[in-house]
Amino acid sequence: MAVSSDKLVGSGLLLVSVTIFVYYTLWVIVLPFVDTSHPVQDFFLPRKYAIAIPTVLVILLVTLVATFIGLTLMKSARKQKLKSS
Repeated sequence: MAVSSDKLVGSGLLLVSVTIFVYYTLWVIVLPFVDTSHPVQDFFLPRKYAIAIPTVLVILLVTLVATFIGLTLMKSARKQKLKSS
């Protein structure tokens, strides 16, 4: 059974995720149909960042995963080398 602090952290992460999803969806799908002089445009970044930010995040994620796998393989090879000698 989950502890109440786990539920609180999970609820917080869910709230952040839903907020980001709604913001991005409005930014990418709805905002192009809103007039550029409308005040709601001030709440959003320029549209070029709608592609740039996720691209940078994906590159960062792939780099972190590849680094983790590489370090794990190096550590495993070092253990096998020490074990065999």
